[in-house]
Amino acid sequence: MNDSIYYSQIGGDICTCYPVHSFNITGDVITSEEPYVSVPNKALDSRCEWCFTSSNLKKCSACQVVWYCGRTCQKSDWNLHRLECQLYSKLDKDRRKSLTPSVRLMVKVYLRRKLQNAKIIPSTVTDNHNLVEALMANLVNLILQWPEISIKETAENFSKLACNAHTICDSELIPLGTGLFPVISIINHSCLPNAVLVFEGRLAVVRAVQHIPKGTEVICRVFG
Repeated sequence: MNDSIYYSQIGGDICTCYPVHSFNITGDVITSEEPYVSVPNKALDSRCEWCFTSSNLKKCSACQVVWYCGRTCQKSDWNLHRLECQLYSKLDKDRRKSLTPSVRLMVKVYLRRKLQNAKIIPSTVTDNHNLVEALMANLVNLILQWPEISIKETAENFSKLACNAHTICDSELIPLGTGLFPVISIINHSCLPNAVLVFEGRLAVVRAVQHIPKGTEVICRVFG
């Protein structure tokens, strides 16, 4: 799944990760991952949907929910937002207020899987991890009025999202948004870590904080 780490499994579930070689220098990059889906925080200052900047923003004129800082970010997000925009444009003002970051993240999980199944955007091995499948977005039915809602599955999916999503922070640890990182979420946490998770823009980067011999479990301290 990744050139520098491999995973152990118990009962078919991936549960721990290990480096394929030693990391000898503090700061070495063990692995990195772009978010499967991400959304900016719902704060006083609006942020670009793609890069999370708060400068030179323009709101999507159709859905009135999403902001972009320019055409480059809008184009990067277009395949996904094209479908998202169609959904949000149909909502009345009160329902749009209910679009919290958590709900929007789940909408994006559902839509991205839909695009991958239709071969519109490519799938990768990590995208097909059971975590992503488990987060299919039946819960957004409450907001989008989609049929066949399962209250039990809705509660379960919200719990899984809370456990596996990560807050994306800037270099000063100021929260910018939330992302779902299927590979990063596998790494176990510890108060005595040998690695740390930081963010470079939207990119999640796991770096060594000490010598990590080959075959030693990567355990991480998370900021954010």
